[in-house]
Amino acid sequence: MPISDRKEREKEMRRKDIIDTAEKLIFENGYENITMADIAKGSELARSTLYLYFKNKKEIYLSISIRGTQILNKMFKEYYNRGETGLEKVKMLMIAFYKFYKEYPGYYDVNWLSYPVAFNHDLPKMKEVKRMRMEGFSLFGKALQEGIEDRSIRSDIDPVKTNLVLALSIQNVLNLPPTMELHMKNNNLTHKELIDYTMDLMLHSLE
Repeated sequence: MPISDRKEREKEMRRKDIIDTAEKLIFENGYENITMADIAKGSELARSTLYLYFKNKKEIYLSISIRGTQILNKMFKEYYNRGETGLEKVKMLMIAFYKFYKEYPGYYDVNWLSYPVAFNHDLPKMKEVKRMRMEGFSLFGKALQEGIEDRSIRSDIDPVKTNLVLALSIQNVLNLPPTMELHMKNNNLTHKELIDYTMDLMLHSLE
């Protein structure tokens, strides 16, 4: 292996180690509570060395965001292909998002619960994050359009608006405010029951 290739491979391994360390720290303590000094210490690097790989904490966060979005998009594609009709595909995509929420809470929290780096921020990796988010989001729109064509979904819906409403509804039922949690407790309703009912209600509204 040429020396240049070996050095590049070592550099990528070091970048991965830094992201792994930052990811663990952020998942455990929250983005706002972690500093570059913490990441350097956890990676057993001098701060000056850490800055050779990442200019700031936002760049590291975006690398973590990309990891999480890659996992979600892979799940979206897998579950999308399980549906026969457009309506079934919408249902499968909802299930995939819920599965991601349950199995990858760290990635969900830093990507869909909190937004430590604004989408309008001018960072090199932000374009990639936006592209990947739109890739997953567009599958819902594709499923809705297929459903209209195969008549499993009402023909009078607007796919773009419906896509946005579905996304907002799913995220809102996952990210419950304390008041809603209190109402659920008073009515002996579990979070999973509310999520299932919400998905069922949305699907019936599309038929």
